[in-house]
Amino acid sequence: MKNVKIGIVGAKFAGGFHMEVWKGIPGAEVVAVADLSEEARLAFQKKHGTPKVYKDANELIQDPDIEVVDICTPNFLHAEIAVAAMQAGKNVICEKPFATTMEDANKVMEAQVKSGMKFFYAEDWLFAPALRRMEIIIKNGGIGDILYLKGKEVHNGSHSPYAKTIKFCGGGSFIHLAVHPIGYFYHLLGMPSKVTGFCTPGGEKNFVHKDFEGEDWGVGVMEFPSGQKAFVEGNYITTGGMEDVVEVYGTEGRIRADLTLGGPLSVFSKSGIDYAVEKAEFTYGWTRPALDENDTLGYRTELTHFLACMQGSEKQMHGTDAQAGFDTFRIIDAMYRSYREGKAISLN
Repeated sequence: MKNVKIGIVGAKFAGGFHMEVWKGIPGAEVVAVADLSEEARLAFQKKHGTPKVYKDANELIQDPDIEVVDICTPNFLHAEIAVAAMQAGKNVICEKPFATTMEDANKVMEAQVKSGMKFFYAEDWLFAPALRRMEIIIKNGGIGDILYLKGKEVHNGSHSPYAKTIKFCGGGSFIHLAVHPIGYFYHLLGMPSKVTGFCTPGGEKNFVHKDFEGEDWGVGVMEFPSGQKAFVEGNYITTGGMEDVVEVYGTEGRIRADLTLGGPLSVFSKSGIDYAVEKAEFTYGWTRPALDENDTLGYRTELTHFLACMQGSEKQMHGTDAQAGFDTFRIIDAMYRSYREGKAISLN
């Protein structure tokens, strides 16, 4: 089976770890990278040996060798690049979120339907080993019928300068972080019928990050047609490194998954170790180092699945297509509206 030729747009954080994963997947061939920063794209090429580099995403999209465009840019560019790529006949992999405005989300959906190209919404939690095992236990009736779910991703603030400005990121900690449990619960239970959201107001009224236009703390409740409730959280006020936790309560039991601090390794170091977990402020004293975040957070399995779908050997998983990305963003948008309007928002 021939290699699938991939072009990555974005040579920094997300593009870097996508590249590390692609290098370990047979049949994946990254042939180009694009980034507005000359320093970033040349450093990426030097590190990974990428054959071609482009300054502009559109140049990469027009490269006839490229079959799939892997979008790893700041949020506000996701929709624009996805639309251009699909209109050019390229399949698309897009990091979260799907878009930053409903107007742009609608444009992406329109382009996908009209072009017929494959769109892969890269919600890595769907592929995290602990959450996949959780899903099997739930489907097999291990905890009875689902009553209530809780999910959060929290840490001490974004590394991206774009995260400080709403027009670039679409919001604050909620759209950046709570997008994960929302996407996972959508995958499990489908579209909620009603949502409620609450967050800090942004700027000087934030808890900690006064220089962020968007919120540094946000929570929401999803209410599903069958009566289940889900509580989701995303905040930038949590110290000690990134924390990803999911809990599901059922009529016959409960189940909990800790994706980031649930490994078997504990280390005490007086001077500090090289790395513990994403967003950890320091690594001295007692730490719980991650073993391989690309595996535990699902990135390797996710991109392997997307490649298999492009090769025609697997059927795309529910929760990873354009409709799922659109619906997830629609839920987030409704939660922001709920906060602004002070009432629950119906999604029927």
